[in-house]
Amino acid sequence: MFSGLIEEKKQVTKHTNPNANRRSSDNAANHVGDDAHHRDRWLVSYADLMTLLFALFAVLYAAADRERALVLAAALSQQIAGAPVPGVTAGPPGGNGVLPGNDSVVEARAAVEQALAQNEMLRSRARVRTTANGFVVSLAEAGFFAAGEAAVRDDARGLIDTLADTLSRARTQIRVEGHTDATPIATARYPSNWELSSARASTVLAQLVARGIAPARLSVAGYASERPVADNNTLEGRALNRRVDLVILQMNK
Repeated sequence: MFSGLIEEKKQVTKHTNPNANRRSSDNAANHVGDDAHHRDRWLVSYADLMTLLFALFAVLYAAADRERALVLAAALSQQIAGAPVPGVTAGPPGGNGVLPGNDSVVEARAAVEQALAQNEMLRSRARVRTTANGFVVSLAEAGFFAAGEAAVRDDARGLIDTLADTLSRARTQIRVEGHTDATPIATARYPSNWELSSARASTVLAQLVARGIAPARLSVAGYASERPVADNNTLEGRALNRRVDLVILQMNK
């Protein structure tokens, strides 16, 4: 009898206190949600760490090239802080900052490197190096000229056209320099390396003009063997010294 009354009371309680059961369920759900929230808080710190590491490696990569470092500093400053680095801007086209639209040596180099990346033959015959005032696109003799001749090889004319088209969009000065190795030459057409180096530089310059680069942006020079970039006592060194350099410089104001 008593056990029947107790069981009946439990049933009445179950039906007459639904709010108590609901509160109990809600509390349990909130407890589970809080635990999940606390477990995921480490993701915030992890994301911050990854951002800092990315910035660190980006700066280390850019530090290998001063111009690239300046551009990266300006870009990071504007993206993160919302204000440019003092003295360094990435302003609108035609400005005077590190990336002043088409006026920039930096932009010209980026365009040249893109052209090299897209053209395997050009990449195998030309090299790019940085100088104090700009950069140099070095055209190896073996890829562009026959030995002892100043005429551009037929299979290389298209490569020079590609470079001309790329550089025509940048407002930079271009000095075309001819260089030889230290091996003397004496032919009816070229009595010495001075004539040969000057003739090769003039040939390349003429093709740049024909392709649409303004003559006012161009100059030419022949240096014979007086400005080597490698040892003339080795085959490899002499091959590197026989070249025509396109020296890209900032346009004079």
